Formats: sequence, C-alpha cells, structure tokens
Amino acid sequence: MSMKDSVGAQDTGTSTEQLRTDIEQARADLGDDVAALNEKVNPRARMSRAAGTIASVTSRARQAAPGTARRAGRTVRDYPVPVGASALALAGATATALLVRRRAAQARAARRRSAAGRWSALVSAAATAFLARRRSDRARTARARAAAGPWFRR
Repeated sequence: MSMKDSVGAQDTGTSTEQLRTDIEQARADLGDDVAALNEKVNPRARMSRAAGTIASVTSRARQAAPGTARRAGRTVRDYPVPVGASALALAGATATALLVRRRAAQARAARRRSAAGRWSALVSAAATAFLARRRSDRARTARARAAAGPWFRR
C-alpha cells in the first residue's frame, strides 16, 4: 500500500475495525446469497415447490368447480336458444375443420402416389435386379457348400 493510499484511507475516516465489520457483513450477505441460490436450484426443493403449486391450483379448481357448474346450468336455463345455437355452431365448426383436414390429407396422399408413380417403374426394376442377385448369390453359396462336403461349417 502506498503512502497516498494510507493517507486517503485515513482521510475518509475508515478504520481497520470498520473494514473488518464491512468484510464480515459482506461474507454474511454472500453466505445468504449462496444459500438462497442453493435452495433455488436444489432438485428436491424445486420438486417440493412444484408439488405445492400443483396442490394449490387443484385445490382452487376443486373449490371453484361447483360454482362454475351452477353458473353454467343457470345460463343454459335462462338462455336456452343462444346456448343451443352456440353449441350447434361449435359442432358445425368442428365438423368443418375435420372435413378440411381429411381432404387435405387425402390430397397429400394423392400427390405422394402420383410422385411415386414416376419412380415406380425404376424402383420395381431395381428391386427385381436386387432379388435376382440375392437368389443367385444364395445358389452359388449352396453349390460351394455342397462341393465342400461335410467339412464345411457355418
């Protein structure tokens, strides 16, 4: 430490004891931060917090369900025509979406079949050649085994 540093420290009024207390306080704060970080990333603690959150959500849903069902029933009794029309519109929209998806899937399958049609002759010829080659290889192996006699082992 240079002379200028020690003089500057004396000018600000910081003493050795004050520095020690600051260091101890910083250590304590750092220890608290490390403990909080450990609690945050600890898998067991995370699972415990998640389980508590799930329990509280299901508890709230269980408490709110009867009231919600009662309100829905009251709404249906009070406004049967709009509710029925809404249900019918929802069913129609669902059916339309399913039909559109089905037709799109059929169109994709047709495009795949037509694309495969161009290659089918080539693929068929390659498969036939491969199978013929495999049959001839097996026949050649069988002839070699027969020629080797009883000394040939697999």
